[in-house]
Amino acid sequence: MDASELIQRYDSGTTDFQGENLCGVDLDGADLIGVNFTDCDLRGASFVLAYLNRANLSRADLSGARLCGANLSQADLLATNLRDSDLHGAILYAADLRGADITLANLLDANLISADLRNVNLSGANLRGACLRGANLRYEKRCYEGANLRGADLRNADLRGANLTGADLSKADLSEANLSEASLREVNLTGAILDGAELKGTFLTDAILVETSLRKAMMVNAKLERADLTESDLTGCNLNDANLTAAILAKVKCTQATMQRSRFNRADLSRADLRGVNLTETNFIEAYLGRADLRGANLTDANLAKAELSSANLTGAILRGATMPDGSNHE
Repeated sequence: MDASELIQRYDSGTTDFQGENLCGVDLDGADLIGVNFTDCDLRGASFVLAYLNRANLSRADLSGARLCGANLSQADLLATNLRDSDLHGAILYAADLRGADITLANLLDANLISADLRNVNLSGANLRGACLRGANLRYEKRCYEGANLRGADLRNADLRGANLTGADLSKADLSEANLSEASLREVNLTGAILDGAELKGTFLTDAILVETSLRKAMMVNAKLERADLTESDLTGCNLNDANLTAAILAKVKCTQATMQRSRFNRADLSRADLRGVNLTETNFIEAYLGRADLRGANLTDANLAKAELSSANLTGAILRGATMPDGSNHE
């Protein structure tokens, strides 16, 4: 079936084209709202600026297809093959993409607000500047695996309020991305880049951030309980009022960072580089600071009760009003 026949049939009231071979069809700009392309072969097809609102494309093969600027709002893309497709600027508002393969796809500046992306493979995808506000990428035990975003380009992406629980974001580039209030519980961010990212109030409980770059990230009021930040780079990071209870921060780099009123109770900060860090009113109750470098750090009014400081370097540190490990108050 060629494009002209398909459009003629659609205009005559036919919307069901399930299982058709439409490989390479050119439907640029076509109005196909509500069309049924379930199980269709659409490899290399072109839908540039097409209207596919509420279309059913479940299990269709759209590998290598061109969907630049296409409107796929509320479309059914369940288990669809979108591998290596071009979705630059596409509108996927509230689309159902569960189980879709979007490996190596181009989603530059795409609108994925409120989209369902559970069990999606986005490894190597370009999501730079994409908007994923309120998108669902969460992991659900026995139902859906966390989204695969390994190595994905998410620079400047808008992920405010997105649910990425259990997702794999290892080695992903999230520089300057906005993840405020997002759920990143149990995510894997090993080796990821979050330089300059907005993480205000973000949930990172039990997350893996080993060797992650968070230089100049804004993490005010972030929730990092039990997170593993071993050897991460927090240079210039703002962690004011953050909760890092029982977190692992061994060998982290925190120079030029600010961590006022943060909670490091029972945290492991062994060999952490905290030189010159603002730790005013910060809680380190029962924290382990073995061989931590606190030279020149500001610990005014900090609570270090029962903390392990015996091998820490406190040369030049400001301890005015701090509660010391033995419970005494430093003058």
